[in-house]
Amino acid sequence: MAPEWIESILVITRLKGSGNLEAIVGSAADAIVTADDSGVILTWNAAASAIFGYQEEQIVGRPLQDLVPERFRAAHADGMRRVVETGETKIIGKTVEVFGLHRDGHEFPIELSLGTWFEGSRRFFSGIIRDVTERHEMTSALAASELRMQAVLESANDAIVSVDSHGIVTMWNAMAASMFGYSADEMVGEHLTVIIPERFRGGHVEGISRVVAGGERHVIGRTVELAGLHRDGREFPIELSLAAWNNNGEMAFSGIIRDITSRKQAEDAIQIANRALAEKNEQLQALSSKLAKYLSRQVYDSIFEGRTDVEVRSYRKELTVFFSDIEGFTELTDRAEAEIVSGILNRYLSEMANIADGCGGTIDKFIGDGIMIFFGDPETRGREQDAISCVDMAIRMRKRITELRREWETLTGPDPLNVRIGINTGFCTVGNFGSEDRLDYTIVGGAVNAASRLEEAAEADQILISHATYSLVREEFYCRPVGDLKVRGIGYALRTYEVVDRYEDIGPDTRIQAEIGDFRLTLDPKALDRESAARAKEVLETALSALESVNN
Repeated sequence: MAPEWIESILVITRLKGSGNLEAIVGSAADAIVTADDSGVILTWNAAASAIFGYQEEQIVGRPLQDLVPERFRAAHADGMRRVVETGETKIIGKTVEVFGLHRDGHEFPIELSLGTWFEGSRRFFSGIIRDVTERHEMTSALAASELRMQAVLESANDAIVSVDSHGIVTMWNAMAASMFGYSADEMVGEHLTVIIPERFRGGHVEGISRVVAGGERHVIGRTVELAGLHRDGREFPIELSLAAWNNNGEMAFSGIIRDITSRKQAEDAIQIANRALAEKNEQLQALSSKLAKYLSRQVYDSIFEGRTDVEVRSYRKELTVFFSDIEGFTELTDRAEAEIVSGILNRYLSEMANIADGCGGTIDKFIGDGIMIFFGDPETRGREQDAISCVDMAIRMRKRITELRREWETLTGPDPLNVRIGINTGFCTVGNFGSEDRLDYTIVGGAVNAASRLEEAAEADQILISHATYSLVREEFYCRPVGDLKVRGIGYALRTYEVVDRYEDIGPDTRIQAEIGDFRLTLDPKALDRESAARAKEVLETALSALESVNN
């Protein structure tokens, strides 16, 4: 028998002697390695160099153990010896995964397909080796992903269920078990209709069949509210978000299910509360509408919008105060029927209140046929504009009374109803007066008394204003001086003016007005008696002479 090394050389020579075989081995993507029964490497292709890091001349002739991690070398040697001595082969002809050792010392997973043959009396081995590092990494990543997904599924607050195209459950998480009362072992492999109320099962089966056949998807990709069936037989409301996908050529479905029992109960409770609240609001609205009839619009808005505290308190503020009454109304009450009197009075007060609200006045009170209104609280547009608004309101009221008189002629008889108005501007005490249980929002003070006395002194359809008011409105309204009035309750004479109308509403033949530098003239010839007219003429002639001397 030839020496062992001579047989090995002969084997190598025969292996390399076939040109076709050598070309195939050299171009193979997998490492192809041969060794003798002593474990010495005989051949080594290019792929083996790429996988293990050894060039052919560096590794041929060295033991296979150089490619085996230290911890597996003893087992490797025992396996080789067992095959050579006994012929027992455990992995010959099989593909197994083991670890290889790279030249740089790192271990990596390999897939090994091992073969053996005899040359004479000696056994030789061949191995086809594939680096499966990337596959292991992908497998590990997939396993980690599956673990993460499983953790997500099991920790989800919603039930997550998957079924195949036949409606058979393939996945059932912990929340699904808790929600429906069936464990995963009980439900996987069961038809989903187990958790669907009887009256909906036909529609469910029909829907799956329609979608699988390519028909319309009614609920796929949407969130819908349905009813679920618990193991104990009770139904409960659920919210379902359904998705479909292709699983290896077969359609599958997954659903995220939420038990909305608590939400539905809360919604029902909210609806009941909202209905009760709406009823209360209607009652409060009706009550507030009734209360509004006892309060001025400004006071009502201020209280209900939270701008005014309802408490006993007062403060000083400059206001413009208005008083009016109907001249001759007392006589009318003595001669007319009560229904006629109340009808006229209510119509009059309603008309005047509408005008007051439109002009921004705060109606303090109705006193029989008298009205008390003030401007400047709780809302103000400035002392001058408040006074202008008050006088404008008075003119509007007087014009409206003139129109109403024509309607009431048949009711009032020969004596017409005329309005008298007094207006004054001054500081008043304004606020809530009364007890903790009953309050009256009003104003008090000398300025209030003065306005009341001016109204008493006014003649039919006359608007009298104080000098304080006149100084604020004279640019807007033509007013005639009345003189100083001595009135009851006031210790000094009131310089008084009569409001005629707005300047733009008075014709040029009635009024002459001019303002040139320091020269200012306002003249109403019709308002002057003969003596006053003569005196005015003298003043104008004196002024004209003075102007002529300036020109000369």
